[in-house]
Amino acid sequence: MAKAVICFDLDGTLADTLEAHFRSFNFAFQKNNLPARSYPEIISKFGQPSEKIIMALFPKLSDRKLPEVARDKIDFFTSSTFRLTKSIEGVAESLKKLREKYAIALASNSTHKEILLILKEAKIPAKIFDVIIGNGEFEPKPSPDAIKKVAKKSGARVEFIVGDTIYDVKAGKAAGVKTIAVLSGAGDIKALGSEEPTMIIKSVAVLPEILEGDL
Repeated sequence: MAKAVICFDLDGTLADTLEAHFRSFNFAFQKNNLPARSYPEIISKFGQPSEKIIMALFPKLSDRKLPEVARDKIDFFTSSTFRLTKSIEGVAESLKKLREKYAIALASNSTHKEILLILKEAKIPAKIFDVIIGNGEFEPKPSPDAIKKVAKKSGARVEFIVGDTIYDVKAGKAAGVKTIAVLSGAGDIKALGSEEPTMIIKSVAVLPEILEGDL
């Protein structure tokens, strides 16, 4: 029987990329003659694809300009700001332990190029994942589509989704899987708690110990 799957978000869940993404957004805004936005303004929108974040910050931006700004954001991230990515203590070791019992999947709003750069900076080998899907391969969370795509690609049941924002929790609930919210990223305990996930934990580092019991 195939192992059950744990589906992970990436940014703020497996790696600390908040500063890296924040700076890439503002570099893109500057290039396109848009005013800078504060750290809280940008981070509060995390969990959504870049275009949705930009649209929320600049609702009057034209349909022509929006994808240009989003492309510039990705270009700045992949050329320079990705180097600001930090490891989250204990996460890489945790993933290795979890693989003994579960299949491991990654579903991120980042592009595949961004994903690989982030994993490398966070010292997480990409080969540890049985499935990796990125931007453009699924309907963005809170749609359950990412979970459905992971299940199809892995040929196994997704048992948990793990993420740092309300969108991860909503996607998991919509898909009927257990939801684990982590406090290592953009979401705070009040916002995450309002969505009533299966549980809230400090970080992925403690997940193997928690999953030794039944949820």
